[in-house]
Amino acid sequence: MNKPFRLSPAFASFFIYGALQAQPLLTPDEAVHLALEKNFSLSLARDQTAEAVVNRQSAIGPFLPGASASVNTSGNLKDSVTRQTTVGAALNWQIFEGFQSYHAYRRLKSSEKAAEWQERLAVETTVEAVLNAYYGVVLQKQLLAAIQEKTGVTEDQAKLAQAKAGVGSGSHLDALQAIATLNEDSSSLLSQQVALHEAKIQLNQLLARAPETDFEVSDSIPVETGLPVEKWRATLADDNSTVLQAQARRNAATSGLGEARGLWWPSLNAGVAYSSTPSSLNSGSTRPDGATYSVNLTVPLFDQLRGHQAVSNAKLELRQSETRFQQALEDVRAEFEQEHRKYAAGRQRVDLETRNLDVAIQQADAAQERYKAGSGTALEFRDAQRILLDARSRLATARQNTQQAELALKRLAGALVKE
Repeated sequence: MNKPFRLSPAFASFFIYGALQAQPLLTPDEAVHLALEKNFSLSLARDQTAEAVVNRQSAIGPFLPGASASVNTSGNLKDSVTRQTTVGAALNWQIFEGFQSYHAYRRLKSSEKAAEWQERLAVETTVEAVLNAYYGVVLQKQLLAAIQEKTGVTEDQAKLAQAKAGVGSGSHLDALQAIATLNEDSSSLLSQQVALHEAKIQLNQLLARAPETDFEVSDSIPVETGLPVEKWRATLADDNSTVLQAQARRNAATSGLGEARGLWWPSLNAGVAYSSTPSSLNSGSTRPDGATYSVNLTVPLFDQLRGHQAVSNAKLELRQSETRFQQALEDVRAEFEQEHRKYAAGRQRVDLETRNLDVAIQQADAAQERYKAGSGTALEFRDAQRILLDARSRLATARQNTQQAELALKRLAGALVKE
């Protein structure tokens, strides 16, 4: 006598798992907001920008006069009574030094701009990574739902096969095969739960929060149509953060060359000073003997080739920065074309897989009805369910890949982050 069949208890835990998933809903906007507040890479980029601002502000100093005060005491080592104390103040101003301060300020201002573009690039990269990770979680959630649906169907199939075998209208082998299929789907469901959990951990890491923080995500992966690709292609050089950063660094190198050439120019300094002894200050003397002025003109004749070395290095840096700028522009253009091809092909694939899913649903429904009516085989039923699962998986993957290309296009065009 055949022993009664027992369904694997593992699949029951899947539905309990789903029921316990009443976690707070995390929207894409909320995920981006959390990342912009707490992401470690962005924090470092902001610090670099702040440092560049401080450097640029300090470059104003050479344009301003310098003031100092001094107190000097001197005496004879053999005669401690003989001691003289002098107090004084001085004001110095560098009138001309070959425009070195001017070019240094422009160089630091361009460096500040480059740091700002680097920060914006870090923001764009972080937003793109967060949204990709977010919709990666959505993809794993959709795949989990598809496997859960398939597991539910195979559970019904196993129960039906067991019932048929019990009344003698079905074979013992079909019932065993149904149980094996259910256990196989249960194993796939366990693996998919792990994949979903890992995707959530990856997103939590980008959001700089505890890895074990659980949350729920939206159910769909949006794909935007009607992107202004031609407009973005024409304005890449004006809107792309990488190109603009390279351009700012090229401008800084240009100013650095002017700063180095200033070493060959003469320099002009002027200053006034006053010094006196405390006794003369107390006596109320108005003698101008302590007030002096100075004007100094220095013409460089030979500086042991230091100026030549500085100018040569500055020229080399300018040439390298120009090369980096051209390379950045070409790299961005090439990446834009690649992502555009991916996006266009992805949209076509989404349309195709949507139609394939409709056909797969109809096939699965028809196979299920035939199997319940006894006119279809178990093998035909399992093949229809496998085709349906594959169709759902391909459509979800196609939507995510298209969405990734869309985000990349927006990042390259400078349209991902709104000012």
